[in-house]
Amino acid sequence: MLEYPTPADDKLETYQYIGFASFTALIWDHIDTFADEVEYIWKGRKGPFIYLFFFNRYFTPLGFIINLHAYLSPSCCARFVKYEGCTVALAVEVSGLMMLLRIRAIYSNQIWITALLSTILAIETGVNIWLISHAGPVIHSPLSGVRACSMVFDHTKSYSSVLASSSAWIPLLYDTIIFVLTLYKTVPPIRRAEASYIIKRLLEDGLLYYR
Repeated sequence: MLEYPTPADDKLETYQYIGFASFTALIWDHIDTFADEVEYIWKGRKGPFIYLFFFNRYFTPLGFIINLHAYLSPSCCARFVKYEGCTVALAVEVSGLMMLLRIRAIYSNQIWITALLSTILAIETGVNIWLISHAGPVIHSPLSGVRACSMVFDHTKSYSSVLASSSAWIPLLYDTIIFVLTLYKTVPPIRRAEASYIIKRLLEDGLLYYR
């Protein structure tokens, strides 16, 4: 007798395809930009910003390999969802820290801006830590108990929904402030045709980051 895949099986298979397609695109981007990385990063002067770049550049694909193993082993997903959540949150927070260092360099004489952004980033990190520590795998089929390698936050506590929504709007607030501050420093000289290559590059990178 033929056994047809259940909707839960289809969802898991789709999730696996998405995971491997994403990893393929990530690796291709690394290969495509490696020559520029060697020229401008490896041969350049090192500092905190560069080391954060290296961390995000190589931690993400290496961490993703473990996620791929979990995608192929649904029975293991319950143990991997928090790991995946931690790796994603860590990469996001490191990116946020890199943008903070950039804004600090642009607004070096205005310490309150750095303090404000540091506070928001710290709150964002704290919220993510709490949510991940109380998260679990999504149950795609209550009847079969099939769980996918995707994470859902715990909604049993009254304040969980508030914190869950905060994980969306706090990063948006942080990124928006970064974007506005970048525009404020880069757009005026560009309009006056006085902008250097660095100013134009700061604007381009700011647009890409916010997008």
